[in-house]
Amino acid sequence: MADPNPWFRVYPPEIRDHTEFDQNVGPKRMPPRNSRPIAYFMLIFTMDLMKKFVLETNRYARNFITRNQHNISNKSRVHDWHKKGKLTLIEFKAFVAVILNMGLIKKATISEYWNRKHSSQSTPWFRKVFTRNRFQLLLKFLHLVDNRKIAPRNSPSYDPTAKFKPIVDHFNLKAKKHYSPSQNLSIDESLIGTKSRTVLRQYIPTKHAKFGVKLWMLTEAVTGYCFHFNVYKGKRYDPTPAGDIQGSYVVISLLRAACLLNKWYHVFCDSFFTSLSLAKRLLNLHTYTTGTVRSNRPLPNLIKSVKLRASQSMFMRQQEILVCAFKEKEKRKMSKCCLPGTMQN
Repeated sequence: MADPNPWFRVYPPEIRDHTEFDQNVGPKRMPPRNSRPIAYFMLIFTMDLMKKFVLETNRYARNFITRNQHNISNKSRVHDWHKKGKLTLIEFKAFVAVILNMGLIKKATISEYWNRKHSSQSTPWFRKVFTRNRFQLLLKFLHLVDNRKIAPRNSPSYDPTAKFKPIVDHFNLKAKKHYSPSQNLSIDESLIGTKSRTVLRQYIPTKHAKFGVKLWMLTEAVTGYCFHFNVYKGKRYDPTPAGDIQGSYVVISLLRAACLLNKWYHVFCDSFFTSLSLAKRLLNLHTYTTGTVRSNRPLPNLIKSVKLRASQSMFMRQQEILVCAFKEKEKRKMSKCCLPGTMQN
């Protein structure tokens, strides 16, 4: 029986009508134009979030000291907690300022920021804001959730991201509240390097850090603005539904969570995510996609077998799906990409 939707070869230029993208884009709910930079920072890092950090950090410190009062060494800096008093909102703001400045001024260890041994490397501002012991104590007790409300690891409802999930949810909410992305989007994985022993730790040899917590990120292609991200929990806690491909599942999950489906956005991604089935599913959801495709995934046989010279390309179409094979240089492998779109010279 003949295929009702056959693949056929096409040649540029090819003019086809497309539904116009008509979403309002750009910043929204912004402070007055003459506002200080801190006002924009507070759009995301809100007062409510900081108060939550203060509440839960003090709760955890109190519970930790009560639970371990007979096991704490006499020399432990934990004894300073009662001397200095509990964390306040003003002190937490100073703590955030120190963390941000540590990101700008790189040193080998935390202690180096308080080191007076080498005057040429001294950073006195950090000593003016905190003593080293107080800062490290706040770092030790820093919390955002009540540990008593977290399901234990052997529980069916255990979530390895539970201790920081509130800040992920908070960011995703605020990112959408204050910005609407332009049409072209990008989806990719990112890695936060860590040496911690956690089930979240992944190995990605192509990343600089190699080991870390993997994020699935949806960003605006032009600016890099992160519109939504999910933390990958590993196969055990974040399984792909039966019959689906992980890459496709991630793309549609991100777009659905970001409320960007059925608006004719255009998503760009690499070969881990892209497939013909994903392109068709997204078209049914009024969303375009473009990306490279792995040769072991379903593609027209002619596209797979064609021999091209450098700078040559070949196009095939099946309804709204366009597949292109091209060879950039003689010694490079041929690339394939699929995209619903119009070819231009």
